This record gives sequence, C-alpha cells and structure tokens, in this order.
Amino acid sequence: MNKLKRQLIPTARPASWLNHHEWSAWLQLLATVTLLPAAIDSQLQREAGMSHFEFAVMAVLSQQPGRSLQLKDLAVVANGSLSRLSHVISRLERQGWVRRVSGAKGRATNAELTNQGYRKLMEAGPIHFKEVRRLVFDVLTPEEVNDLRRVTSRINGGLIPETNLGPLARRTRASALRQPSQHLPPDVRSRHASEPGRHF
Repeated sequence: MNKLKRQLIPTARPASWLNHHEWSAWLQLLATVTLLPAAIDSQLQREAGMSHFEFAVMAVLSQQPGRSLQLKDLAVVANGSLSRLSHVISRLERQGWVRRVSGAKGRATNAELTNQGYRKLMEAGPIHFKEVRRLVFDVLTPEEVNDLRRVTSRINGGLIPETNLGPLARRTRASALRQPSQHLPPDVRSRHASEPGRHF
C-alpha cells in the first residue's frame, strides 16, 4: 500500500533558488519587460495618438487578405484577450480607422482596417520604429542583435508553443510574415514596395 501511495503521490521537489548570475539576468529581463513597453506606449500615445496595442492590431489587419480578420483570431495574433480587443476595436471605430463587418455567411464578426486607418498606420509606423531603433538597436552591435533574436525566440518558444495555436491562428501568423503588400491601397502600394525592409 505504501509503495502504491508513493507511485500515485508525486514527491515534492526541493525549492530551486537562482544562482547569482541567473538572478542578475532575471532582474535585467524584468526591468526590460517593464520599462520598454511603457516607453514605447508612451511615445506612440504622445506622437501618434494611439497605444502600442492599437498599433499592433492595425498592423496585423494591414497584412491580412482584404485587411480583415475575425475578432477571435485577431485577439490571438495580436496577443490580447477578446474583451480587451473588443474595447480597442470600438475606439478605433470611433476614429474611423477600423470597422466591424460580418464574416462569411454572417456567422462571425470581423475587424477591417479602413483606408483612413491604413494611412494612419503608415504615418505612425516611422514614428514607432524610430523609437524602437533608438531604444533597442542603436545600443546593440549586430552580433548582439543576433543574440537577442536567438535568446528571445527560445524564451517565446516556451511561452507560446505552436501546439497552443489554432490552425487559423498559425496560418495568420505565417501569412502576416509572407504578405507585405498584396492588399495595400493603390496610392500607397508603390511606396511600400520601394521599402522592402519594412516589417510591422
């Protein structure tokens, strides 16, 4: 009986403290994930009149077929809850940057980026990425940028396993990386094509 209990009840593992180097790295990471988003958000609010999450939502929509995506999938791709997204979409609607439309056969609600919203995104993009470059890439060497990408990719791989994403969300992420300009308004498509290095 005692042997059976030991098999069924997992043995508690001893507490594992961080060593000095791990603790120092952890504090630096905590500072970055706290300070950097706040700085980016503050700058976008001040100079572009939108939050970083609103920018991310519009950027995701800009790279979808028809600049439209079902709300539940948009929430996954933009890394936000559906309730938060709904609130943000309402604000973007009031600005004329996004509109809600019925999906296929009226079964779901999609968010669609308007032409006005796309132009606003194009105005905000240089403002946003100038600050990203100033805060992040101007203080790193090319080798450090490679290290940053490698390390953050490994951490993110554990936080958001591919198996946790639905099929449509996985296709959406892949599509966002493959489609830089197919669905842009005619008046900005040529400008976008002339800047192959642009990514949201």
